[in-house]
Amino acid sequence: MSRRQFLGQIGSIAATATILAACSSDSASPIQGNGAQTPTTEQNEIIFWGHDQHPIDLAAEGFTEQNPQIKWVSPHPEDLYDKIHAAMAAGTGGPDLFWAEALDVQTWGCKGLLGDLSEMFVPEIGYYHPLKVNEALIAKTNQYVGWPGDLGVCGWYYRADKLAAAGYGNIDFENYTWQDFCAIAADLKTKDMYAFAFPADGWGPLFMFILHQLGGTAVSQDGQTITVGDDKGIYAMQIVKQLWDAGGLAVDIWSIGYWAALRDGELIGDFSAAWARGFWEAQLKESGESGGVGQWRIAKFPTGNGIQYRTGSWVSSHLVNPKSGQNSANARLFMKYALGSLGGASLCGKWGIIPAYHPYLESKDFLDNRSFLFGDWAFDEFWAGQEKELSAEFYRPAGWAAINEVLGKEMVPILKGDESVEDGMKRIVEISTADFDRTKCS
Repeated sequence: MSRRQFLGQIGSIAATATILAACSSDSASPIQGNGAQTPTTEQNEIIFWGHDQHPIDLAAEGFTEQNPQIKWVSPHPEDLYDKIHAAMAAGTGGPDLFWAEALDVQTWGCKGLLGDLSEMFVPEIGYYHPLKVNEALIAKTNQYVGWPGDLGVCGWYYRADKLAAAGYGNIDFENYTWQDFCAIAADLKTKDMYAFAFPADGWGPLFMFILHQLGGTAVSQDGQTITVGDDKGIYAMQIVKQLWDAGGLAVDIWSIGYWAALRDGELIGDFSAAWARGFWEAQLKESGESGGVGQWRIAKFPTGNGIQYRTGSWVSSHLVNPKSGQNSANARLFMKYALGSLGGASLCGKWGIIPAYHPYLESKDFLDNRSFLFGDWAFDEFWAGQEKELSAEFYRPAGWAAINEVLGKEMVPILKGDESVEDGMKRIVEISTADFDRTKCS
């Protein structure tokens, strides 16, 4: 399943959920309110396109209070990507702001379809992790075309009560390895419990999590070379195969069966992103004791030989200013507020996502946050620490999707042992090369 297909699936599942992706905030100095004077533009409005139930709309409430002369227009079209592609092809009729995945930022930026934010963003770089900065930079043009949004950090969600009852109440999460995790997962399976989900047709994000941990990347920084089949890619797939052999719950991620297994206490853990919390809250809020309300915790990804980082990066969206829009000055003013101030970041963060703005990550408003899922456990203190576990060597430039699509479809023969990891990774590179060459930034 591709990232876009997955997002489409979870969007339909969670129409009433709290988030889809994340927004972030950053600035040269921690700004409490509006960071610039209101410019004069063609029309005094801002048109934003993003998914339903969007945290950016919360930031808009604070922005329009400070700038009542600017109208916020946020239609949330269902055919979001069809419309943005049509507008970009026509060169007109697009929004002033669009909530874009990191890969879309790279693909559209390479084609010159997004406004250059360098003048505004370069002074703010110090307030973002280098990974987020890299996602916004088009190597070909040396232009920053995205304003970093969701932090995208990940961890292993688990039920502390179920682990304790199974004899695993004292896991050393600072030092446990992937081998330790696989042994625990295999033992839990004998007790009709699952430490993670693993769809029968494979799941590419799990591979990417581990590749990130190893300091690897599927594509080179300049976006010109496929690197997924190198030694780190082979090692990552070997760990994924160990997980497959240990036994995850064979259910599609965030499907009806997945949520039922969480509510019933069959699925007692999974690898997921910080922004997933809103979906988990929506699905488990009525489950009570059977769903582990108040018992959920999050741990770093396991360590082991070659592991450099203890998290992964999943989805990670940015705000962009499409050239097919009309009100670029207003749009950039909004970016400065929503993604470059404590006020804007705090509003976005209320939706269960993690804005990447460092002053927000250090703020009491963030660190004191609580959720019924975790009881009194300070989960955002954990996520703040995970930001330091992001790798600056993990890249998703234009062309990355070609590899990701093939990886998700072609990993199962490797996992089943029908071919060696080395041969399987070589085959994945061969199959993806044509589409990669067609879609890369060159």
